[in-house]
Amino acid sequence: MNIRWAVLVSLFTLLNACTQRPQVNEMVNLIPESVNLSPDYWCTWGAQNYAADTVSLFNSLSLGGHSVTAGYVTERWVFGPGGWSEAIPEILRQDLILLFDVGWDVPAGEMFDNSRWKLGSLEVATDKFPSCTGNREEKLQKLNSLVTGHGWKGTGLWLPSQAFNTDDPQKALSDSRTEAFYHKAAEDCAEAGIVYWKIDYGSRGGDVRFRSMITETAEEYAPGLLVEHGRGSGPLNDEECPWDTDNFHSTGLYSNWDDGKVLETAADIAKASHVLRTYDITQQLSIPTTMDRVTQILRDLSGSGEKVIINCEDEPYIAAVLGCAMGVMRHPNMIYREGYNYDPFRFKYRMDEVVRTVRWHRIAPVWGAGESMMNLDTLILQDSWFFEPGDAWATWVTGRKVIQSAHARVARGMALPEVKVDGVPPFVICSRHPNGAVAIATLPRVSAEKQKYTPMADVTIRLNELEVPIGIFGHFNSLRIEFDQPVQPGELQILGQDLASDKAVDITSQVQINPDYLIIPGELISKTGLQVATKGDLSEPGMVMQIYKTARE
Repeated sequence: MNIRWAVLVSLFTLLNACTQRPQVNEMVNLIPESVNLSPDYWCTWGAQNYAADTVSLFNSLSLGGHSVTAGYVTERWVFGPGGWSEAIPEILRQDLILLFDVGWDVPAGEMFDNSRWKLGSLEVATDKFPSCTGNREEKLQKLNSLVTGHGWKGTGLWLPSQAFNTDDPQKALSDSRTEAFYHKAAEDCAEAGIVYWKIDYGSRGGDVRFRSMITETAEEYAPGLLVEHGRGSGPLNDEECPWDTDNFHSTGLYSNWDDGKVLETAADIAKASHVLRTYDITQQLSIPTTMDRVTQILRDLSGSGEKVIINCEDEPYIAAVLGCAMGVMRHPNMIYREGYNYDPFRFKYRMDEVVRTVRWHRIAPVWGAGESMMNLDTLILQDSWFFEPGDAWATWVTGRKVIQSAHARVARGMALPEVKVDGVPPFVICSRHPNGAVAIATLPRVSAEKQKYTPMADVTIRLNELEVPIGIFGHFNSLRIEFDQPVQPGELQILGQDLASDKAVDITSQVQINPDYLIIPGELISKTGLQVATKGDLSEPGMVMQIYKTARE
């Protein structure tokens, strides 16, 4: 499919960090000032469930209906004093789309769990957003003005995978009323400045042709409007879920789920999308669940030329390193209740890693799933969690130990990293961006016995080019960077910068430099990558490093 999104992707290469050697004592910022053009967003869904009140919280953890959750998407909750928007740091808002999830176009008090045909009107619910009056286009314009007026990059909207006022999955694709509905919706959203549609839920979610029709309609009548689709998966790979396939084997592997049919369907939906979201997870096992979905889909599309972007939801450093977009769900106002361990790793205190990711995306923006080759380790690692009551909205796994599996090492557009560690290894991922930037991360492990931990490893990667931005995320014992062209003593200058900062520091003297490689101590990565950490924030380190070849005498 020829996707207009490719036009934006082609522009992203203009955001390369400058590789001109800095002058002595010059203040250098390795991060471009341009706004992040990647389609990263913060979605209201997590806040609707966990950052409103105890009614929303207990409804979510008891797997209650979406009608309750939808009631919290209001002007007061989002934009009022102390509202969700205000609590997101300005440094983040300027680089993120604000995406309204289920409820923005549903009148207050409307119950729709048994009548989903009520969803998807694309009419801003004026009783919830009193500032948004007029006809549909005018309401959408005013909603967009609210968003941008509060410092966000743009506005995104949730839609169900069905046309408003019909829940008949057998309705023909050629139905002129259905196509006319999306035609007018796309035109109205384009005129209003809406930049993103997130499509899931709804009676036609499994109909790839229907999804493709929506994407093609948006391309024709709203150029620049990005359409996200996703397979409505259960939250655990190859595991039981009441509304997903009953053909599972409990291996924790995405490629095994329904004997490969889940992956096949996801790849088909990807080809009908501008963005493919990897879908819901549990907080406890989010890393292996998400990483395996991302890597399997990328491998399936590897080298195909497909420009669809993969959205890995709320796993920032997977997004940063593997060239994915983010759909952030966490929020600083998340409520904690005694006896309910639904946020065991305290994501409300991990906003800095989101900041670091959107700023890395200024240097190395997202790129198409089929535009690089994937290399996957043969070693599969298993993470596990024993789900206690109150641990997850996936109530059917309560009282059980669940495993999720993923490849130990993943590389996109480059060779696999070498990893040396005593005992259990971390997950290690890396990539080479089409613009030359390189990124590497270690990701924590989770076990029912140890909870969350990061094994300290010595990691080695090889560069084809020396003077490129290098993103380094997570904790290392050491990072060794090998290069093809030997260097002389005193020939290199190395700058490092916390991606949340605007100032680089010279770290040359703290790096071990040899003719064919250099070694960055893990302590230096942690120190530099947390240089301006917000007080109380628990995020992993995230830094950008730039190597310069100095002028030889």
